[in-house]
Amino acid sequence: MVKKLIIAGYGQRGQIYGSFALINPDKFTVAAVIDSDAKRLKQAAETFGCPVFSDYREMLKNDITADLAIISTPDKYHKEHAVAFMKAGYDLLLEKPIANNEKDCLDIYKAAKCYGRKVIVCHVLRYSPFYSRIKDIIDSGILGEIISVHASENVGFYHQAHSFVRGPWRNSKESSPMILAKCCHDMDIFRWLIGKSCRYVSSYGSLTFFKRENAPENHAEYCSDCAVKDCLYKAQDLYTDFNKVNFRGYFTVKKDKEGIVEDLKRSQYDRCVYFCDNDVVDHQVTVMQFENGVTVAHTMAAFSKEIYRDIKIYGTKAELRGIMEKNRIEIYPFKDENKVITWENDFTVGGHSGADQAMMNDIWKTLNGEKVKSITYIDVSVESHVMAFAAEESRLNNGRNVEITLDKEND
Repeated sequence: MVKKLIIAGYGQRGQIYGSFALINPDKFTVAAVIDSDAKRLKQAAETFGCPVFSDYREMLKNDITADLAIISTPDKYHKEHAVAFMKAGYDLLLEKPIANNEKDCLDIYKAAKCYGRKVIVCHVLRYSPFYSRIKDIIDSGILGEIISVHASENVGFYHQAHSFVRGPWRNSKESSPMILAKCCHDMDIFRWLIGKSCRYVSSYGSLTFFKRENAPENHAEYCSDCAVKDCLYKAQDLYTDFNKVNFRGYFTVKKDKEGIVEDLKRSQYDRCVYFCDNDVVDHQVTVMQFENGVTVAHTMAAFSKEIYRDIKIYGTKAELRGIMEKNRIEIYPFKDENKVITWENDFTVGGHSGADQAMMNDIWKTLNGEKVKSITYIDVSVESHVMAFAAEESRLNNGRNVEITLDKEND
């Protein structure tokens, strides 16, 4: 049965969910779009032929019927928008993070309980072929009991420069700490794969490189004015490199090199990476202990050539190694030292290695009464956020061990 969506926030993520409805009209239609940007609203009206609104309050007055309201507005507005839509009677698909501080996250969770609404959080990695397969492997018992996990998120030097130095998640006071903005996906994956709650967290990390004292001589405030020609972070080089992920949509819709450079000039993405108002870390190590004694070590680092996640799972019967972006998993059983079990999947469609489309498919199935394994409801998702906030608290206190005591039953 076709389900109706309301999209609140028609930015990059909102457009991804809207495009899924366009490609799959047998599953979703868009009933309304809300955004504060007039150009985006015009685009949405032309694309979907639906009512559009510049203010969510105006939309709520119209009593538009929908099966799910997608909240993909900026993080700092999530609490206001999520609570208002739930109070109006809508179930939610809420873009991660739930909110950019712990109190707002818990308030949204409590509001969902109060109003009896379903809230699905966009932890899309659960739906990827890679992590979905790992979950199946764990559940099959081939690894035995999980003892320890080691994982890393390699952000990519150019992604760090775009999103976390120049871009919208550069400053924790305006958005959220790096461990939440970038790594709440990973916290959710650990919670899901291990199947138990986290009890203790300790973390170290800092902003080491992207600051003023590391600027080269003769640099300028903007790359377009800079005399330094061989800088790795020169904006005109990064944003016209068509082999890299396309981040240009934040400041231009032009496709040609000359147009990109023209729109880039003196924008926030033209700023010198050493002279921005960024304060989020560029590397962080987090150690966690779960209630069943499983330990997890997670490394986030800005300084990788490419963007990728890897994971090692140490079980009592076998070891698992995998790299998400290669969609490759290797299992090394202890019983047969010459045996290696491999799984590879080269076919992925859409963002997050196919997870965006897989998530929307699973949500459609759920709305139609089918049972799926990966749905990320807020009752568990809020735990991954509390883990991230605990890690940031620990980091700010020189790695002090933080105990997590989240009593959801008595909230």
